[in-house]
Amino acid sequence: MNLYSDYRVKIYEYNSKIKETGYYLKPIHIVHKSLGNKKIKYLYFGRYWYKVVKKNKGFRWIYVGREKPDPMLPDPPIIPFEGIGVVVDGEDIMLDEKGYRVLNEVAKMVMKESLDSLINRGKAGTEESAK
Repeated sequence: MNLYSDYRVKIYEYNSKIKETGYYLKPIHIVHKSLGNKKIKYLYFGRYWYKVVKKNKGFRWIYVGREKPDPMLPDPPIIPFEGIGVVVDGEDIMLDEKGYRVLNEVAKMVMKESLDSLINRGKAGTEESAK
């Protein structure tokens, strides 16, 4: 998630700015599914808007959609990950070609390397630590 770190900070800052409105922008929706003895995690990057309402001693999150719910809210930061879906199966990470291309461009902008280079460097580090 190093590629995502800078964007996560922007989302946190945005949510802090709009906190008083009661709205919250959630940039990742995570779904866990069990298939037999396997646990699969799905990550969907997008704009998921919630209204946060105080209830008794806690809060209730009410999903209000994918479009900005109030035109008076400032525009959220642009996040290049929007629309990408990722499947995590154990240590395997799977995504479609469009998602791969987007992540590759983000890697070049943020890390100054292609996604393949980062993956291969990660594999080499894993192999070195196993020795």
